[in-house]
Amino acid sequence: MALASVLLVEDDVFTRSTMAAALLGANFEVKDQVSKASDAIRAVMKFSIDVAILDLDLGPGANGIDIATALRELHPGIGIIILTSYSDPRVANPRSLPLPKGSKFITKSQLSDFGYLVRTILELKAMPLSAKTNSKTQKVNLSENQLLVLQGVAEGLTTREIATRSGVSEKAVEGTITRLHSLLDLPKKPTLNPRVQLARAYFELSGKKPPGV
Repeated sequence: MALASVLLVEDDVFTRSTMAAALLGANFEVKDQVSKASDAIRAVMKFSIDVAILDLDLGPGANGIDIATALRELHPGIGIIILTSYSDPRVANPRSLPLPKGSKFITKSQLSDFGYLVRTILELKAMPLSAKTNSKTQKVNLSENQLLVLQGVAEGLTTREIATRSGVSEKAVEGTITRLHSLLDLPKKPTLNPRVQLARAYFELSGKKPPGV
């Protein structure tokens, strides 16, 4: 008899198939493995699922937290695990929804200890709505607006475009860029480009490599 029934939502085919095989090997029943929100919702409506394991960053469209919120509305007793490479999920989307009660974050770097994932699945099967929402990520002490500006810099946007997206003035954006440099404790040298430094800092927080690396 399987320890628990699981839904796996991951857009990377290799990661998804590898995790599914590992879960099956650990005596879990993988009811479905999908890559997008609509398929995840259909799976929860079709199957009896104890725990959903959701990648945070699923590319364009709904992210893992959006899907988690929708799944919890459909199935109030489902356990939810969010997988992320980010040091703080707000780095992925500063305006993301709050995490549903009882959900757990697991960074992808922790998957080397598969036993931790197994224990978390079993915990959430037993107590999906535990009052303590656990996060193994490191919270970034930046405001929503500061994260939006940092993200814009990392995307290579102009000050004007960042201001438009953030709903503030260009002067305010430039001020935020200066503050971010200090808040992130970046070195100040004439030979270093502040925007390049901020972009690198963003990718470090995201746990991802910059494009082209």
